[in-house]
Amino acid sequence: MNSIPQTQNAKPQLRLLRAQRQLYGQAKTVVAGQLVLTIVVPLVGALVALALPDLKPFVAFLSLTIAIVDIAFLDRLQKRVLSSAAKVQEQFDCAVLGLPWNRFNVGQQLAPEAIYEAASAYSRRHDDSALTNWYPQVVGEVPLHLARIICQRTNLWYDSKVRRHYGTLLLLVAVGLLVALAGIGVLGGLTLTAFVLIVMAPGAPFFSWAIREYHRQRDVADALDRLRSEAEALWDRAKGGGCEADECEVQSRELQNAIFSRRSTSPPIFGWIYWLLRPHIEDQMNEGAADLVRAITPAGLG
Repeated sequence: MNSIPQTQNAKPQLRLLRAQRQLYGQAKTVVAGQLVLTIVVPLVGALVALALPDLKPFVAFLSLTIAIVDIAFLDRLQKRVLSSAAKVQEQFDCAVLGLPWNRFNVGQQLAPEAIYEAASAYSRRHDDSALTNWYPQVVGEVPLHLARIICQRTNLWYDSKVRRHYGTLLLLVAVGLLVALAGIGVLGGLTLTAFVLIVMAPGAPFFSWAIREYHRQRDVADALDRLRSEAEALWDRAKGGGCEADECEVQSRELQNAIFSRRSTSPPIFGWIYWLLRPHIEDQMNEGAADLVRAITPAGLG
């Protein structure tokens, strides 16, 4: 009843997804660099300063330089690349879901040359196996204005689920590492003062980042769940005939505005967490979409 399953796997859309993946990968690389510079380097520097006190001024200067570079350059770079990735994803969604581009909210589309460059870089290292069937195939069984809402709701559910898992994993790693370090301190016979200076002080940047990132991911997941509630409310109205196709499109465009705003400002998640969770979560995602479709086409899906 609609062409979403076919359109999302067409060459122009796969090119957009390749570019999106490449740009998000660049943003994650910047984040990894920030972590190395702001956590690993100060930790190593603190250990070196303990062994070689004469190097303390150099370590302090290096730490201050890293802090300035992070704020003035790396943080801005991450946000710029993340915004570009969100725009490419928005181009994909508009093409697949049949939504008009909202220049006022999103801005200008990314230049075709930039998309081609990013997509080509992705293709040199990956195939398209992880990009096909971006949205559940079953949405093709319902009219476009209904399928669009299912896809938007699915997107919000998937992102929230991954972020909650990621945040929980970070917290568990931080707590586990803290317990392990405490055990090492006890077994090593360290005094409280020595434990704080030798173990906790150098490790404090990591624990601070992990806890802060946990709360950031949880906050984003909560915001996504609120948006999903709006999508589900729109779905209830639409499937009951509460809004015509044109009206549903307008409301889906408003929902898409909120989705883009959340994408362009949310902290990125490292690719390995998607690789780890994808098989399990995608099964849930597909089944959830199928349930929504069955609710209005029980005969068509058996």
